[in-house]
Amino acid sequence: MASAELALVNKVEMRIALASTDAKLESLLRVYLAPLLLKLASPHEAVRNKVVSICSHINARISSSSAISLPVESLLAQFRSPNVDVDSTLLRNFCLIYIRKGITRMDPQKQADLLPELVKNISTLEPSFQKALFGIILSVIPQWQPPDRGSKAEDDLRSVFGFDTSPADAKFLSLHFTSTILLDLSVFEAEDADQTVLRCPGVSPAEFEFLTLNSKSTFTNASLTKIKKSILIFSSSALTDQERFWPILAGYSDKVSEIAQESKDLFKKIVVDYEDEEVVNTLYDMALGKNGVLPVNYLIRIHILQLLCKSSRAANTVPQMMNLITKSIDASLPKERAASIEFVTWVTKMASNNTLEPYASSLIQNLRTWIEASGWPIANNGGQDKNLRGFAYETIGSLMKRSPQIAEQNLTLLPFLFDSLSREDPMMRSSVHESLSTLIPILPRLSSSAHQFIKDLVLGQMKSSSSAASNSQYLALRYAISALSFSDVLARYVCLLGLDADNRSDVIAEAQKGLNPYWFRRLHRPEFKFGAEDFSGPEYAFPDFDEMLQYIRRMWESESQVDINAVSPSLLVSSMKFLRQILIMKAFEKRPKISIIDDGWDHKLDEAVIYDTNARSSVIEHLQDFWFSNPDSLSLFLATAFTGFSTQKPGVLPLGEIWLEILSLGPASMVSSMISQISIIENLAYSHNAETRLVAGHALGIIYSPNLETEDVHDSLISRLMDSVKSDSTAFPRLHGSIATLGYVFGRLKLRGLLSDKLLPLVEEFWTILMVNIESQSISALKDVSILAILQLGIYGASSYCSQDQITNISEILMKNIKQTNSEKSMQAYGALYISASNEAKTKAAEEIFTLHDVKQVEFLMTSGEALAYITGGWDSTILRQSLDIQGLNSSELLSGADVILGPILDRILELAQSTKPSLKKASCIWLLSLVQFCGHLPPATKRLELIHFAFVGFLGDRDEIVQESASRGLGLVYEQGDKALKEDLVRSLVQSFTSDSRTSATGRVSAETQLFEPGLLNTGEGSVSTYKDIMSLAAEAGDPSLIYRFMSLASSSAIWSTRKGAAFGLGSILTKTSLGDIIDSNPKLGKTLIPKLYRYRFDPNLAVQQSMKDIWNALVLDSSTIVEAHFDDILSELLKRMGDKEWRVRQASCAALQDLLDTADANVYQGSIEQIWFMSFRALDDIKESVRVQAISLCRGLSNSLVRMVEVDAESSLHNSETSLQELLPFLLGNSGLQSQAKEVQGFALETLLKLVQKGGTGLRPFIPTLIEELLGLLSTMEPQAVNYIALNADKYGLTSDAIDATRLAGIRASPMMDAIEKCVDLLDDATMKNLVPKLQTVIRKSVGLPSKVASSRVLVTMVVRHFDLIRPYSGRFIKSCMTQLGDRNDTVVNSYASAAGYLCRLGTNDRVLELVTYAQKLYFEGEDERARLISGSIINALSKHASDKFMSLASSILPFVYIAKHDNEKAVKEIFEAVWIENTGGSGAIKLYFGEIMDVVDSQLESQRWTVRQNASLSLADASNLAGSEANEVGRLFTILIKACLGKSWEGKDKVVEALCILSEKSKEIINRDVTLRDKLYKVFVTEAKRNNVDYRKKVVKYLEKFCSIYALPVPSLED
Repeated sequence: MASAELALVNKVEMRIALASTDAKLESLLRVYLAPLLLKLASPHEAVRNKVVSICSHINARISSSSAISLPVESLLAQFRSPNVDVDSTLLRNFCLIYIRKGITRMDPQKQADLLPELVKNISTLEPSFQKALFGIILSVIPQWQPPDRGSKAEDDLRSVFGFDTSPADAKFLSLHFTSTILLDLSVFEAEDADQTVLRCPGVSPAEFEFLTLNSKSTFTNASLTKIKKSILIFSSSALTDQERFWPILAGYSDKVSEIAQESKDLFKKIVVDYEDEEVVNTLYDMALGKNGVLPVNYLIRIHILQLLCKSSRAANTVPQMMNLITKSIDASLPKERAASIEFVTWVTKMASNNTLEPYASSLIQNLRTWIEASGWPIANNGGQDKNLRGFAYETIGSLMKRSPQIAEQNLTLLPFLFDSLSREDPMMRSSVHESLSTLIPILPRLSSSAHQFIKDLVLGQMKSSSSAASNSQYLALRYAISALSFSDVLARYVCLLGLDADNRSDVIAEAQKGLNPYWFRRLHRPEFKFGAEDFSGPEYAFPDFDEMLQYIRRMWESESQVDINAVSPSLLVSSMKFLRQILIMKAFEKRPKISIIDDGWDHKLDEAVIYDTNARSSVIEHLQDFWFSNPDSLSLFLATAFTGFSTQKPGVLPLGEIWLEILSLGPASMVSSMISQISIIENLAYSHNAETRLVAGHALGIIYSPNLETEDVHDSLISRLMDSVKSDSTAFPRLHGSIATLGYVFGRLKLRGLLSDKLLPLVEEFWTILMVNIESQSISALKDVSILAILQLGIYGASSYCSQDQITNISEILMKNIKQTNSEKSMQAYGALYISASNEAKTKAAEEIFTLHDVKQVEFLMTSGEALAYITGGWDSTILRQSLDIQGLNSSELLSGADVILGPILDRILELAQSTKPSLKKASCIWLLSLVQFCGHLPPATKRLELIHFAFVGFLGDRDEIVQESASRGLGLVYEQGDKALKEDLVRSLVQSFTSDSRTSATGRVSAETQLFEPGLLNTGEGSVSTYKDIMSLAAEAGDPSLIYRFMSLASSSAIWSTRKGAAFGLGSILTKTSLGDIIDSNPKLGKTLIPKLYRYRFDPNLAVQQSMKDIWNALVLDSSTIVEAHFDDILSELLKRMGDKEWRVRQASCAALQDLLDTADANVYQGSIEQIWFMSFRALDDIKESVRVQAISLCRGLSNSLVRMVEVDAESSLHNSETSLQELLPFLLGNSGLQSQAKEVQGFALETLLKLVQKGGTGLRPFIPTLIEELLGLLSTMEPQAVNYIALNADKYGLTSDAIDATRLAGIRASPMMDAIEKCVDLLDDATMKNLVPKLQTVIRKSVGLPSKVASSRVLVTMVVRHFDLIRPYSGRFIKSCMTQLGDRNDTVVNSYASAAGYLCRLGTNDRVLELVTYAQKLYFEGEDERARLISGSIINALSKHASDKFMSLASSILPFVYIAKHDNEKAVKEIFEAVWIENTGGSGAIKLYFGEIMDVVDSQLESQRWTVRQNASLSLADASNLAGSEANEVGRLFTILIKACLGKSWEGKDKVVEALCILSEKSKEIINRDVTLRDKLYKVFVTEAKRNNVDYRKKVVKYLEKFCSIYALPVPSLED
């Protein structure tokens, strides 16, 4: 067998050896080479060796002559199918050798034709064969030319290469094409190229060897460039977007600009799914390198970073994401750093917490490192990367806020950010501020160790003395307030530092909020509305007093070595004030019903201690307990306040007032501890500051009164003071201070019973001096201080040491002064003077006071009432007991009350109350109120309660506001003083007085219509709101008439009650809740009836009524949140019912109350009533009353925000809840009560709500997207201002063009929030939603009448194509047809919009549907009535070319011939459109040759057109085409026929060009014409006919063509005269 094979091989060898010429050798090789190589698979080695030997001979022969061709096709077939049973490796390798040799000997076209066979199944071959075959492919591919765009050959390209059945081949080529484009031959030029592994960026060593065989001779730079260009051409034609993506991406960075630019152009035309896992991983591998592959160069990395910013998968792919950021953020090029930081921002937004948390710290550190490396605190590049730097800072904050864990891991970055805030470039600080502010919401959720870190940080920032520190102090305060509880001493100290007068106003304001528990709560939970009772949580507890004090002292000691003088006065005062507040609030803890934490907390706290008996008693009791349990702490507090006060620096007076207050309320032993400071206090009493002198004098009176060791101390101080008072040479400050101090000292010595006989003469002498001063002293300050001294002496009973004549004289002087100046101090002193007087004297004094009723100042009348309380009640009156500033005295030690005179005085006032004189009636009402307030507990008053009650009821009918409100308060006081039986009688009496028609002389008629205010003051056109009707109705509806007393006593609107003087007339207590809470607790049914009514009344439009009802609510309700929660359904039902009330006040109040109710409630609580709530809210929007509509707007806005929060799908709310809410509400909002409402206000709010829902609703919106898009598109026209339509219709009147107006309207549509919402809906589309949307959108397109709706609908189509091409693909044909219906619109903007949309849709449409659109465009052009129709046709074709270029080229044979004809249009605008399309899609005259037949078809058909311009254009276009390629046409005879047809008829401008084309064609087609005599004669006749036309100018041009034709064909030139 071996011998036979060998003999056969030898014969072949002989034939080859005997071939004497190259031609014979080529012929033999064509027959024998493939069979010869087949013997390489022989099992006999001798045969194989012989074949190898013969091959060597063949190689030698063919190497000497390049003309010898090889049988490449048969070799390639044998390579693919060797058909042998043994290993064919050797055989196939030799086949490849000769294939490579043979291909180079083939002409380029044959090489190109062989490319599909070379590519076929390459992915299935062994690696060694792949390498060789791919090398051959690279050598062949430059010869390959893509088929014409739009041709059938292009459509069949993938099947020709087998990619349709073997996509792995396309993937293989894509991979290795990418490596080829990335190939860099400069590697071979490296000095150590021989010793190192050869590779280049993006190409592994193995791939490098695969492509180059590690030989620099494989490619030259020129050949490689040619190959790269060819790869791009091949990829753009034969590969899919996903496959061509990689080679095109690789071309981005090529050194040859032509390749780089081509890659960028091609990239714009491809669509890739960036959520595909393989795509994302490959992008990362290219950017980072993998398995020995170097990363691609920076240009591609930048582009990869930009592409990854489109992929949420990329943001969650770790660790690649982190590695890429780390690599790129340190890049030297700004563009790469910018792309890196943009990618970090993308990752921050899109990565899940689980993905982000392990890497967040590294990301943050990378950002910080980059910031510092680029120059910190000021950037080195002078602003080159300013935006980038700002992004970096903001991204740090965004990363840290993602979770508390991330924030805690990176707390050490906060000092860096705070330093940056102070030291960065001013333009950059806003970014740093934003970064720090972003973290505030998560601070409370951090651990205790993190809070400790924040403590140290904020303290350091607040103590910083740098000039830029103010930039960081504001945020430091916000951090302290947000992160730390109210009880944290450091946080409160930081706030105290923030109050420094030198700080910026915003820093001071924030510090004030941090020290106020009300605003502290508001900062922590700004969305929560609450009452004073919502501060029970431990995080809102006050700091411990001792801990706070010690901490403050430690801070001062560390800074000033315990020298108080070194502490700024503002910090000292602020610290002492806050410590005092802590002390007082601690005292209130023992009385749980005391609650005053609201927006006026600090002021009410001060008033409480002064006027509220319970509050004052609590403080006194607490100070006593605290002194005995912790005397050192309280001593330190007093010492600190006193030391600061004694410095007498500007602004330290509040320290003295605090010190004095604590002394006046503290136990005697605490007061005694200050005795050692008497000499200092005495010096302060002589200060140059008047307020300081008064404080010091008052303190001396308190401290000096206890038992001292010797009377010498008394004598020495009092003697010095008396000497100063008596001496004419005493300086004014000393004289002033001495008078005040003596008044305080003598008064309190008298109170304690320590006025010895030795001191009595001094007291009497002092009285005389005071009398002289108030009578003749010219210095008003000395007169005033003398009156003050009289007041102090009188209150404490020292007036008993005056003779009756002295008292009379002094009282007359005081009364004279009172009548001249209305001095309140004089009035008080006048009353105090008679505390110890006889009853007769008291009666006369009271009568003197009654004569002052004409004074109009209410405050003065109240003061005169206090004076009456002094006279009638003495120390039994509550007003004097409240002023007691020495604690620890037994009741017996106080002077006994002189209440004997109280009864007659009350009788006298009741008599005066019946006067018809307004001023006397007003004064008597206030006097009566004062006596009931301060002396109502005394027997003479309680015996007359019923009479007093009748008097107050009579006052209710007065038109004076103060009289009415005073009477209201008085009735409440009377009711509280009575026993059960009396209360029942009083209720019946009051109700009867409201309802009875009878009139009594005592009370007058008082009804439900009794006016509270002057007529017309609150006139609404629908009746007065100035009555007691509301209060009566409220009590009646509650079913408890007795509530009228409580309500009326609380119903007040006058500002007088909020003054310091008016605060003393509060009902029972400023702080303590009334017993109404207990009543409701014991009678739930009453609460169920009352609470909803009262809740609504608190929002009455009348501010006076509103304030009254708020007062009632605050008095009635102890725990607001609990009450509202318990009665929520009742309140909601009441408000919804009353929103439809016939009275506008009720409707408006109900709207406001409903808004407040829903703002504080969880949405799930009222889920079942949500539709009813919206219905009534929208109904109120259309109310006839403007104020109701305004309130309804506010309500709807709040509802809208609440609804958005309800449906927002995030970590805290489920998709199910979102969908449930939307199912209930969207039909309502879209229905007759919402968008379809006739009321513009309702429409507007329904729309606003829908827009918010769309922005936040997420996937829960999907079931409603079709309807939403339909409604919103329609509303774009409905909601457009009518003025725009008017201007559009009357543009000429205003010198405007319709195009300019439409451009403005288009800009408005693009910027419209409705358009944003529509696009958001489009983003949420899925298969099911799309199916439902299609018919609705088609209906909108068909029925829309307004430009905004039409243009927006086209924009929706474009958006869907760009973002959801897979979803819209099945419906593209239907939408193309819908677009065609709009292309006839009268408005050019609408037409252009739908033409553009149709162009986009053609990307996805079938060829038939696209051809239908093209046919429509052709019909418009050829059959249209005017230029506009042709312009529309051009817009359609241009849109198709621009937006669906691939589809355009696939159908080019049907489109380009028409375009060629249309580009010859005689109208410039039309011509320009079609010329641009032609240039964009053709490469010159080659396209004319390709489509010449189609051009002739179109021209031939249009020469029959009834439109003259169409025939002209067709003729000229054919003439032009004929000149360029007519002689090469397949149907020259037909061309002659059509040109002859075009010459028929009259002459027209440009017709000579047709004749010229006919002449040129005749010249080039001599052969054809000479063979066809009939054609020649026909042409001759045409030329003669045209030369004889009547148009002289035309004849002159045509004659020369006749002459030329006759010359060419030797024909006679006829006489034209014939």
